[in-house]
This record gives sequence, C-alpha cells and structure tokens, in this order.
Amino acid sequence: MTKTTLTGPGPGGKIYPPGKCMKPESQSRITKKTPISFPENESSIPFAPIVQATLKKDGTFQVRAVFLVARKPKGQKEVEDDKQDELEFDIYQNWYIDLHGKRQLQFFIAYDILDDPEKEFDVYEASFKAEPYPYGTDTFAEIETIQTFLWDIDPETSRGTETTVQQG
Repeated sequence: MTKTTLTGPGPGGKIYPPGKCMKPESQSRITKKTPISFPENESSIPFAPIVQATLKKDGTFQVRAVFLVARKPKGQKEVEDDKQDELEFDIYQNWYIDLHGKRQLQFFIAYDILDDPEKEFDVYEASFKAEPYPYGTDTFAEIETIQTFLWDIDPETSRGTETTVQQG
C-alpha cells in the first residue's frame, strides 16, 4: 500500500475557479451600490447572488447579477475612502457536460477578502455577456439554466445559485 499525499495551496494559497477568465470587453460593468447591514449575521459564508440570464433574439447571452460582499473592516484599508483599495473581481465562465450529455454553463464571480463574519456588506451589480467559445454562437439555445457562484479565492468560502434562462 502506498501513501497518498494531497498537494495544493497551503493556508495562504489561492484557488481560482474552473473555466476561463472572461475578456474585459465581455464584462461590461461591475458597479458598487449602497452598502447594506445584516446586524445579526454571524456567518462567514457569503450570500447567494441574485441572477437574471437572458438569451436575446440576436443570440447574445446576457447575465445580470446582484451580490453582496462583506465590507472590509476598519483598519484593513490604508485609507477608508481610497478608491485604489477597492475590491477587484474577475468573472470566470465554465462550460461542462452534465451526466445526461447536455452542455451546461457556470459563472464564477471571483474576489479575495478575509472570511471573517461581518455585519456590513457592499452591494454590487454585475452585467456581462457570455462568450460562445468553444461551441459557437448557436450553442446558447440549448442552455436552460445556469449556475452562478461568488468565489472567494482564499479558498474558504463560495456560494452559488441556479437560474432559469429567459428568452427575450
């Protein structure tokens, strides 16, 4: 019998989501909105995003999401009003084949922040277009639902939701 040792990131390592990081032109915008408070929150697990996915008549696959991310606690930023210290996001798109042989689509909104339970959250709105690669532009017609996850790359926590695709 041989010993199997798992290798990977240590406590300070990062784990990035599956799929391909989307091109900046596909990520039309991620906008920070007014903060919101959940004074009784004791969990470091993020809230699931609220997502709308629409396959437009021109074949464009538009995704819009609203999500909450814990605000950086006081003292974690150099200057509290410094825009350069704002949280950065990358959106990953992952195609996979399910157990029934159907193409499925996932999106991961990736960021990096401490996983301490917080009471204050920043509200973000994301709007982006799915990339048809590797299956071509007509492949979106087969997609009935998508999965969208908030993915903290540190890799303590992530949270996702499944959304039905609207025709429009």
